[in-house]
Formats: sequence, structure tokens, C-alpha cells
Amino acid sequence: MSRTSLRLIVPALSCLVIMTSGNCDLLAQTFQQSQREAHKVVVNVEDFCSTTKLRTSNARIRWSMSGDTAASAKVNLAAAKQSLEATVYHDGFEKGLLVSVPVTPATPDRPVAARASAKTSKLRAYQFSLIQLEQPKAAAETGTEMAAVVEGLEPGVDYTWRIVIETDSGRLVSSPTTSEAAVCPADMASPSPTNKRRKR
Repeated sequence: MSRTSLRLIVPALSCLVIMTSGNCDLLAQTFQQSQREAHKVVVNVEDFCSTTKLRTSNARIRWSMSGDTAASAKVNLAAAKQSLEATVYHDGFEKGLLVSVPVTPATPDRPVAARASAKTSKLRAYQFSLIQLEQPKAAAETGTEMAAVVEGLEPGVDYTWRIVIETDSGRLVSSPTTSEAAVCPADMASPSPTNKRRKR
């Protein structure tokens, strides 16, 4: 159970004991708002094998928000300060067992490495990089959709992803989405010399 849930449940029990209806109404509104916040940003993950590096597992993480949400939060994804977070642990976000990558322009030649905490920095699953940012042309003007490509995931490992967006009114955090990193087998054997064509 998350810390946020505990902070809401404890006052709820107090409401049942003290029967202060006004406070309970306020609590209910806060809980409903927190539930809505979690669904304002939708994240989808597509796992795939790199076409340029053998046995390299990649993922494309797409996130979007409705035009109404972007307008009310005064957010344009193309300009907002954002970070992509991932964890491979159960309740890893709540326990601080996560890795974070700033959403910033990157290329395969100039990747942006994930930043892990001291207690997870040596974990192989967290040694991946952001290598590309994408924004569909249809969403370029409204700034309501973006995508990032990450490279070097641990094959077969379940990653849970989320997007964190900094706004004038605070952090906007997406609901977490879990996917399994692709396993990418490849034949590394060199062709036999006997198979090469002989020059006449």
C-alpha cells in the first residue's frame, strides 16, 4: 500500500470515530481529486529489439494527456520539464528503488544515461539510456503527446514506468505501466571461410 493511501485511510478512520461530517466531506473530495490526477497522463509502452545493435532490448514509451488537461494544468509537453522514471521492484516508487531519466533531446551517439540512487546504481536493469525523443506531428502544436526511446534494458525483466511533469501547481504524475523487456537472440557466429566465393 502506498504512503498516499495510508495518509488518506488514517483520517478516514478518524472520521468514523469522531463523526465530523465536514472533515469527512473534505477528505472524500481530496481522495477523488488524487484519483483523477493519476489518470490525467496516460502511458503506453512498446518493447522491441534494436535494429542496429545485436541482442539489445529497447522500449518506446509514449505518454499523452487530453487537451483539457493540458489547458487546465498550463502544460505543453514539448516545453515542460519532465522525467521518465522506472522501477523493477514491487512498490519500487514508494520505496525509492527507482531510476530517473530527464526527458531531454538525445541521440544514439549522445544518449542520456539513467540516474539511479546509491543503493540501486549497480543494478544491471537500471543501466539503460534515453536515445531519442519523438513528438507526433499531429500533437506538435497542442503539446499533448510525446514519446521516448530507451536502449539497453535487461531482457525479460518487468519494468514499471511512469512520467513526472513539473507544472506551476506542482508535480503531475502518471499512473504506472508495467511491461516486460524484449529478449533479443542473435546469431553472432562469423561466416565460415569455406563459404566465401573464390576469386577466379
